[in-house]
Amino acid sequence: MAYRPPPPRQSAEASSSSTPLFLPLPPLFQPLPPPPPYHSPTLISTYSHSPDRSIVHDDTSMAYYRPAPMGCDLKYGFERRIERDEEVEEHLDGLCEALQTVGEGRGERKGGVITWRGMITRIMTAPFEDRDGWEMTAIALDGSVYLEEHDPPESKANRRKQQSSWALPTYMGYAFESFSTVSRDGEEAESEVEGWGGDVNTNVQWCNVVRSAIGEIPLCLGGEVDCVRAEIGSPHPGLERTVELKTNKVIENERQDAVFHKKLLKHWAQSWLLGVPEIQVGFRDDAGIVKSQKGFETESIPRLIASLPHPPWSTPPTLHFLHAVLSLLLTHVLPTDPLLTHPQNPSSDLPPATVWRLRFVPRKGCELYKVGEVGMDANGRWGGLLKEDYVRWRLGRARS
Repeated sequence: MAYRPPPPRQSAEASSSSTPLFLPLPPLFQPLPPPPPYHSPTLISTYSHSPDRSIVHDDTSMAYYRPAPMGCDLKYGFERRIERDEEVEEHLDGLCEALQTVGEGRGERKGGVITWRGMITRIMTAPFEDRDGWEMTAIALDGSVYLEEHDPPESKANRRKQQSSWALPTYMGYAFESFSTVSRDGEEAESEVEGWGGDVNTNVQWCNVVRSAIGEIPLCLGGEVDCVRAEIGSPHPGLERTVELKTNKVIENERQDAVFHKKLLKHWAQSWLLGVPEIQVGFRDDAGIVKSQKGFETESIPRLIASLPHPPWSTPPTLHFLHAVLSLLLTHVLPTDPLLTHPQNPSSDLPPATVWRLRFVPRKGCELYKVGEVGMDANGRWGGLLKEDYVRWRLGRARS
C-alpha cells in the first residue's frame, strides 16, 4: 500500500486571494511504505560553458579525474580566480538550448517536469531542511512544467552581503576540482604547484542533460558534472563513469561527524538524480590543506546513514515528498499550458504564460499558488522565464 499524502489544503500563510494549496511534510521518523521508484537516468545530451560563458553543444569542458595530491593548498590561485557574473540571469537557457538541439523524439517525455537537477534536489531534501526556505517559479508549455528558482531582489542583496565571508571557503571547492582533474587536451597548467589543473574560472562548466522519472512522473534534468573516470582525451564514457567532487573540513569530533552525515543527504541526492555513481570528498584543515580523501558510492550512502545509531535522514520521506510535490504541480500547473488554454491562436503574438509559485516553509511543507498571467517581460522572456524564440519553436512545432 503506497503512502498517500493528505490532500492539499488552502494555506493560512499566503494571500487568500491567490487560494494557495498547502502540502504538509510526510512523517520523518515513522515507518512508511516503499516510495515511488526513481528510474535510472538516461543521457540525452551534453553541452559546455566556455571561459567566456558562451555555450557550445559538445564536451569541450569535460574534465578527467585524477586524485588530488595530499597536502595541496586549496587557497592557491585565489587572487587569480575569475568568477561568473551572478547578476546575469540565465534561467533555464542552457537546458532549453540542449533540448532544442537534440530535436523532437530525443528530448523529454511529455507530461512531466523540465528543470535543473538542483531544483529537484531542494524538493527532495526539504523534509529534513529545518532552516532555509525557498521559492520556485513554474509555468506550463507544450505538455511539460518548467521549474526554476525564484530569486527576488531582496534575496540577491542578502547574498551579495554574505559573499565576502564565503568567498574563500567556496573557492576551496573549486580549487579541489582543479587539483583533481585534467582538461580534455591533457595539458597541465604551468605552475610551481604539483597537480594544479589550471586557474579557477567559474564560467567553465560541463553539463549533462538526462531523462528519468519518479513513479509515473517524467523528469528532464540538467546539471553540472565535475569529471569522468576515463583515458585523457577519450569521449564521454557514459554516466556510469562520472564523478562528483566535494570538500569538507577535517572531522575531529562527534559533532562534526554528525554534521557531515547530514550533509551527505544533499551529496547523495544531487548525484543520484543525475546518475553520478561516485563522490570523492577531500578533507581539509582550517588552513585549506588537504589532509585526506575518501570516496563514496552514491547508491551506498543511504545504507551508510541507516547503519548509524541515530540516522539523521532516510530516503523514503524524500522520495514520497518529491512525488507529492511534482504531482501537485502537474495537477494544477499543467492544465494552464497555452496549447490547452489557447488551442487556436491565429495572432502572431504569443499567448500569456500562467505563472505559478512554489514556496517551501521549513518544518511545515510546500504551498503552491497562482501569480497570474505574464506575457513577454521587459527582458524579452515569456512568463519572465523562457526566451521568446524557444517558446515560438515549441508552439510552432506542436501546432504544425
